[in-house]
Amino acid sequence: MDMGNSVPQGVKRRGTPRAPDISGQRFGRLVAQAILARRDKSGAAYWQCICDCGQLCEALGTDLRSGHKASCGCLKVEQGRRAATKHGAASHTNRAPEYRSWTSMLTRCNNPNYHYWRRYGGRGIAVCARWAESFENFLADMGPRPTGTSLDRYPNNDGNYEPGNCRWATRIEQRHNRSDS
Repeated sequence: MDMGNSVPQGVKRRGTPRAPDISGQRFGRLVAQAILARRDKSGAAYWQCICDCGQLCEALGTDLRSGHKASCGCLKVEQGRRAATKHGAASHTNRAPEYRSWTSMLTRCNNPNYHYWRRYGGRGIAVCARWAESFENFLADMGPRPTGTSLDRYPNNDGNYEPGNCRWATRIEQRHNRSDS
């Protein structure tokens, strides 16, 4: 029976096993830089890593090698943003002007609790099915909003929100197109 380097059964090994050297290796967005003196309860080594975003972080070598740790946390934030923004024009904190115009148009026509609903949905003004279906359709038809303009129903101010009856207009153009003008 060859005992070699094996530890006899029932005898605990002293110290912790040596961690494999992964310095310089890439794991997702992280590059392992240096092993730290710190270990977890099972004896696994922590590594100082640098993320592609420039942030320094610590990670267990076992988490890096298994793929459980791939960034400093920036990847999770980006994935959350992507999940929350289907078309790239709106996120939880930042909404493109075209997206704000689209949601305001829908609210004016569809929400009886909106304070000016009587001027829009209450008068029978509606949003065409194509635009009500998706923001992408609205943006494809209207294009980017020029600075200093807002959504205007023109040439028919009493007509629906639909292609052919909407434009991006300045305040002066909007004022000339009011129903009381």
